[in-house]
Amino acid sequence: MAGRSVIVTGAGSGVGRAVALRFAKSKDRLILADEEPAHGEAVKEEIENAGGTAVFIEAELHNKLDVHNIIAEALDSYGEINILAHCATFFKAAPLLETTEEDYDNLFDRNVRAAFLLNRAVTREIIKQAGNPGDGGVDVARSGAIVNVVSNEAVTASADHAIFVATQGAIVQLTKAVALTLSPYGARANAVGIAAIKSEIDDVELETREQRLAAVAETPLARRGEPEEAAGAVHFLASGEASFITGQCVFVDGGRLAVHRRSVLPSED
Repeated sequence: MAGRSVIVTGAGSGVGRAVALRFAKSKDRLILADEEPAHGEAVKEEIENAGGTAVFIEAELHNKLDVHNIIAEALDSYGEINILAHCATFFKAAPLLETTEEDYDNLFDRNVRAAFLLNRAVTREIIKQAGNPGDGGVDVARSGAIVNVVSNEAVTASADHAIFVATQGAIVQLTKAVALTLSPYGARANAVGIAAIKSEIDDVELETREQRLAAVAETPLARRGEPEEAAGAVHFLASGEASFITGQCVFVDGGRLAVHRRSVLPSED
């Protein structure tokens, strides 16, 4: 049996690249989507050099036509779509009172609109492939799975990332709605919430050695995670081993969410 047909967004770098390589290791057939053609083509070449199968498509994911082209390429190349691993995230730090309407629109377009367009399009194809619900005999390995990668700020908050955190929370809620839409067809949707993973976003935020050390100090496992560790969670949730897991957000954050942070009380002076 041919490997599964997998769409990976943000595949040119960071977690997206690690996810693409993890699925390629499982002999799955990849559609790689990224805004940066040089990065995406490099990952495609890396997969092919290792004996894998991949097609790269340059895409801006908040563009409906580009999403249509991703779906069309997957169907033309492989005849089906089994998995969406949506790993692309747009980040901009901006405190609430300094956030412009343009910042707001840009963050919601590139994060929430992109996730909506991709999830809707892939959900439609998964349902078409599934046929009539209730027929039985669901092949859990190929019945369809969506995994959206978000920041763990989907459930925490940051005064400096006011609108970004709102977009991440929105994607988690969208994931739950997608899960309920897919469940009658034996297909699933989950999210992976990440933090303290080495990535381009962290490189923007953690410019100095002191900032990087502070980030490690906030992480109970006392280190930054590797992109491959997040990729393992994505791959698991898309696999038959996770066949009874849907509508969840699994966190890969080195234990950060387990830490209770005491509120800072105002001075009595």
